[in-house]
Amino acid sequence: MSIVHTTARRQFFEEGICPVDLPPQIVESWLRCQQQGSAAVAIERLGKAALQGALADNAQMLHVAFPELDGLYEQVLGTQSVVLLTDASGLILNTTGNPQFMKKAEQVALLPGVSWDEATKGTNAIGTALALQESVEVRGGEHFLTQNIGISCSAAPIFAPNGRLAGVLNVSGDARLHHLHALGLVRLAAQQIEHRWLGLASDAHWLIRLHSRAELLGSPREGVLSFAGDTLIAANRVALQWLGLSWQDLGQRSFSDLFDGILQAQPLPQAIYSQRGQRFYLTITPPKVPIATQLAAPPVAANKIEQPFQKQLDKAVRVLNAGVAVMLQGETGSGKEVFARALHAASQRSKGPFVAINCAALPESLIESELFGYEEGAFTGAKRKGSVGKLREANGGVLLLDEIGDMPLLMQARLLRVLQEREVTPLGGSQPYKVDFAVVCASHRDLPKMVAAGEFRADLFYRLQDFIVHLPPLREHADLAGLITSLWQESAGPARGVRLSGDLIASLALYPWPGNVRQLLSLLRTLLALADDGDCLTYADLPAEYQMSMPSEATSLAASSQELIETTIAQFDGNLTKAAAALGVARSTLYRRRFKAG
Repeated sequence: MSIVHTTARRQFFEEGICPVDLPPQIVESWLRCQQQGSAAVAIERLGKAALQGALADNAQMLHVAFPELDGLYEQVLGTQSVVLLTDASGLILNTTGNPQFMKKAEQVALLPGVSWDEATKGTNAIGTALALQESVEVRGGEHFLTQNIGISCSAAPIFAPNGRLAGVLNVSGDARLHHLHALGLVRLAAQQIEHRWLGLASDAHWLIRLHSRAELLGSPREGVLSFAGDTLIAANRVALQWLGLSWQDLGQRSFSDLFDGILQAQPLPQAIYSQRGQRFYLTITPPKVPIATQLAAPPVAANKIEQPFQKQLDKAVRVLNAGVAVMLQGETGSGKEVFARALHAASQRSKGPFVAINCAALPESLIESELFGYEEGAFTGAKRKGSVGKLREANGGVLLLDEIGDMPLLMQARLLRVLQEREVTPLGGSQPYKVDFAVVCASHRDLPKMVAAGEFRADLFYRLQDFIVHLPPLREHADLAGLITSLWQESAGPARGVRLSGDLIASLALYPWPGNVRQLLSLLRTLLALADDGDCLTYADLPAEYQMSMPSEATSLAASSQELIETTIAQFDGNLTKAAAALGVARSTLYRRRFKAG
């Protein structure tokens, strides 16, 4: 151990002084470890079955990483070193190294099935790289625990294409023979793993390769982006850095947000400018198969109604069949159109059209022509043959007037007349047309208050309010966690092996959902678009704005009974990786709780 390390350890551990001769990363890690109470403990190693489960959980990363593991091993073969690959919790999955050093590696537990997270192993390259999510070098005496000061380690994190921290690539060797280039080698290898991983993008997605030099396209130095439709869903860190993006931009940016051009097939390198003014050469590979259905549609059938609302639907069907209008009241996004479509499908008019018009989305100057239609030449810009209008389109079926509270007063008067006389006269015409449709209207506004304030016609309101269905906001749902689980099961997630962990579902059940069901469905689609096949999504995978009011994982696990913990472990046949995900905690946290209980 060097004189610098000896002095620094004495200052910190004996005198309580933060040493100034060590890298800030190391000092900050020592302080974290001291606060966490990290200390030498008996080595825990996963059993064969549990390790096989962890390998299966990380099969995709292992597949793309193996070529780099072999290449990295060849580069450090003569340096008394071992190459390690871990998962996102620091659990070692694979070791390759110099046979002479492997015995020493075993003595300090650099073995598959052993976790090297910072909380249990103190400052070390693997655990500290995970904590900081950046490359780290830890030499000899810079390790927090004295049992590890005989080794020197260099580690770089590996990120999946969707920004998820997937694992760490590490080189460890004898501290007396530190490899001067080890950190640079693991950084480059990690970058190549990420590059290869993105090359396996789904056949349903666009794949874009870019570089400022055309001859470097196809090399590990290129940037790579993947788009689902027009939405950016995956990238490597090279592309993110060049375009001034972060992982948080995935699922938020379109092609036109990033480039001055359009997304179209481009097999040969072509010059393009980014919206930041940078000149790139890029190739664009289009999807080989149509974009997955789950990215284009909500993960729930449009006419599905939950059991608690079935009685209301049954009554509304009887009312609608009797020629009585139905009014739906509920917050924006609470499922008013879903209910209306289910009502149409269950009614006697199911074979007729379902025509919906959002009164709030149309400018006042257009709503009249949209509803009533117009004759040819009725106004400048009119279609050559005119337009029949929504009211006539709905003939024989159901007309949904969504957000009717936003309909202008003049239009309210004309609509009332149509409802009374069942005739429509288009703009610019004199001949009335008979119409026969059932009316469903919907609003998030307090219509009685609007009537009292003179903002909504009282005669129209009383014509439409004979039967009112109140749709509660999502936050008042009796079993929100169950609903979230049900919606996910109806999505394409299970078919891809993508699961929601308990902590993620619990967090979503606590969220206030101002956008109601529409907002929830949008989030589920985003999570699914950004997930890799086989992922177990956790609280950490949620966008930052959804991460709120959740207890820490330690508190969460403490609240779980030992019986629940053991039952969950048994449910996954002893696979602690999957059990920890289901309980919503890190594997290391589960280890400590189970070890204390034992």
